[in-house]
Amino acid sequence: MSTAKVKRVIGGVEARKIILRQLLDGPQTGLVLRAAIARRVSKPVDEVSDAMLYFNLQHLENNGLIERFRDGKEKAARLISHEIQSVRRVLGVEAPVAYLGAIGEDPGVLHAVPKRIRAETAFRPEKYHYFVEEATRRRLSGLTPERILHEVPSDIFYNDLGKMYELVFTLSQELIREHAILIDVTGGGKVCALALYQSSIEFDLPCIFVTELGTVTWMRG
Repeated sequence: MSTAKVKRVIGGVEARKIILRQLLDGPQTGLVLRAAIARRVSKPVDEVSDAMLYFNLQHLENNGLIERFRDGKEKAARLISHEIQSVRRVLGVEAPVAYLGAIGEDPGVLHAVPKRIRAETAFRPEKYHYFVEEATRRRLSGLTPERILHEVPSDIFYNDLGKMYELVFTLSQELIREHAILIDVTGGGKVCALALYQSSIEFDLPCIFVTELGTVTWMRG
C-alpha cells in the first residue's frame, strides 16, 4: 500500500494514528491500545469508549493495515508486515536501517557496494544481509559481524524465481518489524535482482542499483 493510500485509510483520525504508532512497537492488546489513546488525548482510560477503540481497529483491519488475533484470553492486533514501512513514512517514524542484497559470482560486491551507499546516500545500515550463492560463499573473506550471509543453493539462486522470492519475502518480513530496509539489486544475477525488486514493491521499500562506474541509481525512492 502506498503512503497516499495509508493516509486515506487514516483519514486524519487521531485515534487511528495513535493505534498505528503503538503497533509499530509490536503486537498490542486492546487494553494497551486503550491506555495509549487515553494518554494521548489526556483522558482517563475509562473515558475511552469501545466505539473509539474497536470501531477504529475494525476500520484499520478492513482496509488491510492490521490484523487481529487471539493472544491467550485476550485479543490483540499487529501491523500487516508489508504495510509497516508505509505506516512509518506517514507517521514520520524512523527505524534503524538494514541492507538487503545478494552476492553472485562477483564477491567484490561485499565491500564495494557499502562504500558507495555511504558515499552517495543518507542511509547508514547497521546490518548488511546478503543472499549468497553457495559456491561464492567459500570465496568470501573479510567478513565482519554486521555482514550477515544467507546461503542459497545454486539452482535456486540462478534459476528458480519462485523459491528465491520466497526466501527474500521471508527475510524481508522478519527484518521489517524492527528495521527500515534498503533493497539493492546490484549483485546476484537476474533471478535475485527480480526477487529483490519484487520485495521492494511488496513492502514499499527503497531500491538501488550500483552501476559499473560506481554510481548509485535509484530504482525506487
